[in-house]
Amino acid sequence: MSDARLPPHGGTARLRSVLPGADWIAVALLAALLAAIYAGLGLWRYAIFRAGVDDGIFTQVVSGAFHRFASTSEYGLNHLLVHFSPILVLAYPFVRFAHGASGLIVLQAMLIAATVLPVYGIARARLPIPAALVVALVAAVYPPLSGQAIGDFHELAFAPLLSASLVWALDARRWKITCAIALVLACVKEDVLVGLAFVGVAIAVTSRHDPPRRRCGWAIAAIGVATFTAYFAVVRPLINPSAPYWSFHFYQWTAFGPTPNGFVALNSPLRLRYLLDALAPLVFIPLFSRFALFAIPGFLEVMASHEGITYVIGAHYGSAWSGYLLAALADGAATLCRRSRALMWYALAAALFMSYRFNVYDSPVQPGYFLDARPNRHDARLERFLRSLPRDATLYSAQSLFAHLGDDPKASVTFNCQRYGVFDARADAAGWQHVYRPLIRRLTEHRTYRVAVRHDGTVLLVRVAAQCPKPP
Repeated sequence: MSDARLPPHGGTARLRSVLPGADWIAVALLAALLAAIYAGLGLWRYAIFRAGVDDGIFTQVVSGAFHRFASTSEYGLNHLLVHFSPILVLAYPFVRFAHGASGLIVLQAMLIAATVLPVYGIARARLPIPAALVVALVAAVYPPLSGQAIGDFHELAFAPLLSASLVWALDARRWKITCAIALVLACVKEDVLVGLAFVGVAIAVTSRHDPPRRRCGWAIAAIGVATFTAYFAVVRPLINPSAPYWSFHFYQWTAFGPTPNGFVALNSPLRLRYLLDALAPLVFIPLFSRFALFAIPGFLEVMASHEGITYVIGAHYGSAWSGYLLAALADGAATLCRRSRALMWYALAAALFMSYRFNVYDSPVQPGYFLDARPNRHDARLERFLRSLPRDATLYSAQSLFAHLGDDPKASVTFNCQRYGVFDARADAAGWQHVYRPLIRRLTEHRTYRVAVRHDGTVLLVRVAAQCPKPP
C-alpha cells in the first residue's frame, strides 16, 4: 500500500495551527448527531412495531450472554454454534439496563455512526482538512450505512467501525494497534475471519519493499486463519459436534429450501444492481484506492448467495464490506486530489449529490414501510400489554411482536403448544389476515386455547387443554 501524502497546503497549515483539534471535534459532533438520528429512527421503527425478528433473537442471546447465550429462534442452541460472535458480550449492558431491544437499537446506531471517525482519520492524513471534512460528510450520508444502522440489530453492526479502524491504524503505521483491532474484529463473525485472512495476505503481498507492513499483513492473516480453524475445529465440536452449520443454506444451490425475498439465479441482474447501489452513491471514488480490495470478500459473500435477502443493499450483510469501502473512499479522494484538486472537489460534490438522491428516492431505510406511521395510543397500549405478560412464560407470538418480547427467554415465533399466544391485528395486517386469525380460530375451535383478552385488535390466548395436538 502506498503511503503517499499530499504536499503541505497553506490553508490547511493555518487551520491546523489556529484551531488544533477543532476539526476532530466537528467530526465527533457529526458522528454524535448521526447516532442520535439513527437511534431516533430506529426507536421510531421499534415503537410502531416494524422491528423484525432479529431484534428479538439478539435480545434473547445477549440477555443470556453469561448463562444460555441462546434464542428460541435458533432452536435453543448456543449462539456460538450459529455464529462465532463472542463480541456480543459487549452488548450486555445495553440490554441489561434498557427496555427490551431498545438498548441494542441505540448501540447499533452508535457503532454505525462512529464509522465516520476512522474514515476521517484516513482522509485527514492525506487531504487538506476541508476536503477531509467533506469525505466525512459523504461517509455520514452514505445510503447503505443508514439501512445497516436502522435495520434489525445484528452482530455485524460492529464490523464497519472496526474494519475502517483497521485500515486507519494500518495507514498510520501503528502495527500493534492494527493487530489489536484485527483480534477484536475476529470476534465479530466467522465470515469476517475469511475477510481478515484475505486482507492480511493482500497487505503482505503488496508490501514487498516495506518489511514492517508486510509482517503486519501476515500477522492479520494469521489471526484470521487461526481463529477460523479454532472455531470450526475446536469451539463447535466442544459445544455440540453434531450441530449443523446453518449458514451453508445460502450457498446450497442444489438443495436449497425457503429463500427469503425470493431465489436469485446466477444470471440475475440483482448482482449488478447491488454493486451499483454500493458504488454509485460514492461515484466510484473507492475504485481509485487499493483499499477497495479489502471489500472483495464481503461482496463475494453476497454474490455467491442464491437468497434475495442478501441483495437488499441496506441489510446487515453489507456491513462486511461497507467499512472497507468508505476507507477506500478517503484514499481514493486523495488519489484524485494528487491528479487535480478540482477533480477531487467535483467528485466529492457528485458523491454528496448522489447519496442525497439515493436517500430520497431509493432509501435503504424504506420509510414507506418501516417509518410509515407515527407512534400512537394503540402502539403504547400494546407495548404496556406485552410488558405485563409473565416473564419466563412459554409464549408464542406473531413475528411483528417478537422484537418486543426478547427479554422473555421462552418467547418464540414458532408454535409449539406454548402456555400463551399473543397477536395483534394492527401490527401486521397481512399476517393477521392470512396466518394468525385462522390459527386462532382453529385453536379455539379445538378447545385447546381460550381467548383471555380481546381488545383494540390485540388477542391473548391461554392454553386450557392438558393435551395440545397441533392444529392442521
